[in-house]
Amino acid sequence: MPASLLDLTVDRNGLTRRREFMASLGVGAGVLTLGWRDLLVAQASELQKQGKSIILLWMDGGPSQYDTFNPKVGSPNQGPARAISTTVPGVQFADFWPQTAMMMDKLAVIRSMRTPEAEHDRAITHVRTGYPPTPALRYPTFGSLVARDREVLDQELPAFVRIGKPRIKTRDVDAGVLGVKYSSFNVDEAGSLPPNVRPVVPADTLRRRLALADRFDSQFEATGGAKEVADKKSIYDRTARFVLSPRLETFDLDREPAPLRDAYGRTNFGQGCLLARRLVEQGVSFVEVISTGDRNDAGWDTHNNGFRDTPYLAAEVDPAYSTLLTDLADRGMLDNTLVVWMGEFGRTPKIKPDGGRDHYAKGWPVVMSGAGVRGGQVIGATDPDGIDVTDRAISVADLCQTFCHVMGMKPDDEYQTTDNRPVKLIEGGAVIQELFS
Repeated sequence: MPASLLDLTVDRNGLTRRREFMASLGVGAGVLTLGWRDLLVAQASELQKQGKSIILLWMDGGPSQYDTFNPKVGSPNQGPARAISTTVPGVQFADFWPQTAMMMDKLAVIRSMRTPEAEHDRAITHVRTGYPPTPALRYPTFGSLVARDREVLDQELPAFVRIGKPRIKTRDVDAGVLGVKYSSFNVDEAGSLPPNVRPVVPADTLRRRLALADRFDSQFEATGGAKEVADKKSIYDRTARFVLSPRLETFDLDREPAPLRDAYGRTNFGQGCLLARRLVEQGVSFVEVISTGDRNDAGWDTHNNGFRDTPYLAAEVDPAYSTLLTDLADRGMLDNTLVVWMGEFGRTPKIKPDGGRDHYAKGWPVVMSGAGVRGGQVIGATDPDGIDVTDRAISVADLCQTFCHVMGMKPDDEYQTTDNRPVKLIEGGAVIQELFS
């Protein structure tokens, strides 16, 4: 038998299947039936920590490709943003991203996302779920799929955490048909837990109250409410483990050195990126950090005054993004963490009189780092004026297939809708192999 449970081997997801676990103990699969759950509970946090994670940096509103990672020097469509060199010869970014440009050796920049949706609600649904929007079915966001896949008995922290608020709530995408069990845990402001998370009574009192509620639930269960009780109990048990856990300290950013907090930037997005690193460090599998800007209510939806607002937005994201990559790398965490920068689409080549641009889905950028992604490369291209893709068009399905590949999830795995309809995690597309070669 291993000298320690921590010596057990795990698969690429950080999970050990029962048969493999028993084999590692040198016993048969029919032995230690009761002990299996106890051993898994003891190992749950360590297993989750060793798995892959995704940090999604979500640019809410759709950032301009010209003003981010695909400037078009010499084109009348470029606007006032200049191009600057990165650490990779021949690759240029817009000059609003000086710190991120120094990270190019860690970045794989996709410049050729071509998608069919150029309206916010539909585009957000498509890129966040992998499926075209339909009124017949509320597909779950990818973070919820990860939460479902990474569900571990008695884990204390949620598998899926969202930091920041979407600019317009009605455009949001949640767990859909998977239900509240796999919804994100939402932190509106990094460094502050939502109200009522910490118990207002001593832990022993809370446990007694939960035990009393359990007795009432048992009575209801006996009268035919077994499914309802099971669903409620699952949520209550998970919530109780969370609010009583000493790992709530993960959300306390005052435990970080002030210079590091300053490097991330004392903005909600900057501190959100720092919190994302702390969460991944504790085994959280999917963290989303939303950028809407601290100065205006338009976020990256720069229909108007884009030339004025984009520098402010980039000034919040640039130091946070680059510091996050450095921090993860310095801690040996980048190899197991996929960091994704993206929005729902890009911006039109045509510039409006006030410097704004409208929605555009023919050639917009996504940037990835970590988790086996080969940095220092550009994938795909658009023409000299940025009007359309000229090389290696990438679809939403390709992107989601790639996320599944990184997380070790099988795209053909299915979940059930409320009417028992089977739905695959993702249909179509192919892994973007250039990222890993």
